Amino acid sequence: MRRLTVIAVVTAVTALGLAVPAMASPNRAGLAAEGYRDWYWWYPFPIGGGNWWSPGTSRLGLEYVLQYLPETGELRLLVINDTEKPVTAEFPTSQQVDFVLWAGGLPVWRWGAEMTFSQVVTTETIESGQVKTYKVALPWIPQGSYMVQAYFLAESRWYPVASTYIWVAGREPLSYSVSFTGPSYLNPYPRLRVVVKNNSGRDVWLPYQYGYQVLVRKSGSTQYLAGVGFRDSIGYLQNGATRYAFVNLKGLEPGWYVADVRSNVANGYYVTVAQTWFYVW
Repeated sequence: MRRLTVIAVVTAVTALGLAVPAMASPNRAGLAAEGYRDWYWWYPFPIGGGNWWSPGTSRLGLEYVLQYLPETGELRLLVINDTEKPVTAEFPTSQQVDFVLWAGGLPVWRWGAEMTFSQVVTTETIESGQVKTYKVALPWIPQGSYMVQAYFLAESRWYPVASTYIWVAGREPLSYSVSFTGPSYLNPYPRLRVVVKNNSGRDVWLPYQYGYQVLVRKSGSTQYLAGVGFRDSIGYLQNGATRYAFVNLKGLEPGWYVADVRSNVANGYYVTVAQTWFYVW
């Protein structure tokens, strides 16, 4: 996969003020993009496959277990053949499973909406006593409680075969660094260089209220300087991509300063993720 490098030059923003901006409220419904709109009318159906007139039964005689692994952010659907003979499952396309995440009565993510499948009938034979495991990785989502539904499409695309409630802990998918650069021949003013990297192993797309801020304060003070620094939304950052931003420090009085990079991506509230001390002369 090719790497992207995005460079943004940021000057002092007078609207930043002395106070740190308020905590961003998670907007899970805002994660639903164009591809999910046709799922808005779906409400959580009873568990089970089979026919629409007999939900809760498995037409194929299979058993299903849905698991969430918080340490890896992974969903697993275990398809178990506890019968005494092989079971052949037939799927209308090459897609065999789907996973849907719900919050606040709305679907906020559907695995199948991000994939492309061959439009041909496929089959899968599950031997007697066999357990077949389907695994998918959750995208970045705000910290909170969600309902997950798993679909085995040989049973039905209308009824989930398993569901569970999960708690997703906040995690930071990006890495940050900040460094000070003094005046030079090409740039007569000191400035800060901020580097944001996505080494999470997957593309990151975040709602506008999730991002980072760069704030500057005098050494020994807890108050940030007005008009020095900025706030930026992460938006979309491809896996392996690096984003650069620069803060012009023109007009600072001589002395020691501290620059804090603060992110609200992990938990919805800002915490310091990178810091540097520097001297302006």
